[in-house]
Amino acid sequence: MKFLVIRFSSIGDILLCTPVFRLLKQKFPKAEIHFVTKSAFANLLNGNKNIDRIFSWENDSDRAELHINQYDAIIDLHANLRSLQLKLRFWNVPHLTLKKKNVSKWLFTLTKSNVFKVSHIVDRYIDTLKYYEIKNDFEGLDFVCESESNNIQNLPENYICLVLGGTYLTKRIPQEKTIELISKSTNHHFVLIGGKGEFELGEQIFNHFPERILNFSGKISIQESAIVLKNSKVVVSGDTGMAHLASALGKPIAMVWGNTDWGYGMGPVNRQNVEIQNFVVDNLSCHPCSKLGFDACPKGHFKCMLHQNMVDVSNFTEKYL
Repeated sequence: MKFLVIRFSSIGDILLCTPVFRLLKQKFPKAEIHFVTKSAFANLLNGNKNIDRIFSWENDSDRAELHINQYDAIIDLHANLRSLQLKLRFWNVPHLTLKKKNVSKWLFTLTKSNVFKVSHIVDRYIDTLKYYEIKNDFEGLDFVCESESNNIQNLPENYICLVLGGTYLTKRIPQEKTIELISKSTNHHFVLIGGKGEFELGEQIFNHFPERILNFSGKISIQESAIVLKNSKVVVSGDTGMAHLASALGKPIAMVWGNTDWGYGMGPVNRQNVEIQNFVVDNLSCHPCSKLGFDACPKGHFKCMLHQNMVDVSNFTEKYL
């Protein structure tokens, strides 16, 4: 058999797909499994033994090869217009498509009620395979981490990895809260990671604590960030792809939630004996306000992040150092 799995973006969503590849291979050991994604993420799952071929959507030669292949099933884990266009290329092939639960997410945002919380995205990904009687093995996410990099030097022996990134500002831990956390963790080293947009933020935080911080924000690749995560003792992160990468590497995570909430079914995946602690400001009538995020707090106060108790976060990290 030959399967094509579709998920175009982003880091976290793609990592959350990895149980699908593993479970398909377990059910059909001789099957050929192909994966198509955006060029920016085509290398993310390199080395995954359950994927036989990765296609880059923006690469013309990859798309030409993809379109001439013959598949037994298309597994659409993105369920958007672009994936629909691709499925139409294979109109005579069975399609198994993710149920996005957008109405339930909207109702959860509107009412803040637990009644409308959505099942986890991994369970919904795996639910697309129910035709094959495949069930979750609860083995977590898969990621192959490079062993070393010339750009990663002089890591402390014991450190907290602090993730500064996030697609939207309302999902990022603000500068003043990161400084507060580091101030309360007086005996520990921190290593900062994030995208190019967090370079200046990382430098500003470094300037407050130059003796206890390494700043890799905007300086290293996703694979190199994985090395930093893997060698850390514990990870502190907002709602971003690096949190999912940390969970794939089996790291304990202090998950600091801003405008989003695990009730949307997008939180990091627990492995056995690995602790993921959610930190959410209680009794906020406006939380959660979006399943995605905003460039600024819609209410103007940003209490979901600015009222976070960093003493509690520090106490969590202390257990692993």
